[in-house]
Amino acid sequence: MINVTQSSYGYSVINLTVGDDASMTVELNTDDGSAYEMSNSEYLIFNVREKPSEESELLIDLRSENGSNEIVFSHDDTKDLEPGYYSAEIQLMTEDGKRITVWPVLTGNTKTSKSNRKNFCLMTEVVYE
Repeated sequence: MINVTQSSYGYSVINLTVGDDASMTVELNTDDGSAYEMSNSEYLIFNVREKPSEESELLIDLRSENGSNEIVFSHDDTKDLEPGYYSAEIQLMTEDGKRITVWPVLTGNTKTSKSNRKNFCLMTEVVYE
């Protein structure tokens, strides 16, 4: 199961059950709010670390297909991780080589708050065979 909820701080949290196969579509918009259409050479990167720091080990490193705004999780991506909260981000790699963070959207006091980066929750499985 995968879904997005709002934290008590008002930011989005992606919730995924450990070991699940799942996918999510990332809505991309331009600065004026209109839908952003990816070119066939653009792709998304989804990264997860234990803490919001480059010194923290990279636990999940996924790439969308070129031209696709869909992030796909397989069983192997999370099967060995402990349930809990992690820090995640999604970046758009543009046709001209730019890297643009598209999620999380940080505004106001959340820009500097480390609590805003506990935005990826791995939930425990209820039944495991």
